[in-house]
Amino acid sequence: MLGSLTFFTGPMACGKTLELVRHLQLYAAQRVPTVCIRPTTDTRSEKIQSRSGLSYSGLTIDEKNLDGIKSIIEQYRVIGVDEFQFFPPEAAALLHAAIMQNKIILVSGLDTDFRGDIFPAALALLSIPETVVKRSRAVCSVCREHNATRTQRLKDGQPVSRHEPTVAVEISNSDITYEPRCLEHHAVTD
Repeated sequence: MLGSLTFFTGPMACGKTLELVRHLQLYAAQRVPTVCIRPTTDTRSEKIQSRSGLSYSGLTIDEKNLDGIKSIIEQYRVIGVDEFQFFPPEAAALLHAAIMQNKIILVSGLDTDFRGDIFPAALALLSIPETVVKRSRAVCSVCREHNATRTQRLKDGQPVSRHEPTVAVEISNSDITYEPRCLEHHAVTD
């Protein structure tokens, strides 16, 4: 029997982590061995937490430690992975192998970066034919329409250059922030 692989994706603030946590809580309530991992790159919170406040205790793991990820996968029936865009593309192959072992894999993460380019890990996950994709939209921070498909990076309130590094983690005292934007209001400077 095959397991399943579900990818909750879209721009920031569209409910990806909320859906991940909601599904994990349902399996945990059924007493199914459940775990959620998150990368060390995500330093925003000690828990896996949605913007609405719904949270789930998880394990923080070095996202480059594929053996460590594999070891965790072997111990549980349901495996959640938050912020998958920070994992290496090779992690997708581990998740694919896990569904062959009847594991239920639930993944949340951005599909595209602040430029609108697909993250390598998301591309690897999307290339697995068995992946079920649940894509959501967010409310655009400019026009307030529920049509945001992009994540805008700002520095001192202004769009950043496309030449900036792909990953820049937002921290509370930083001049770097992110917000959801629709295609019309998404901007990247040269």
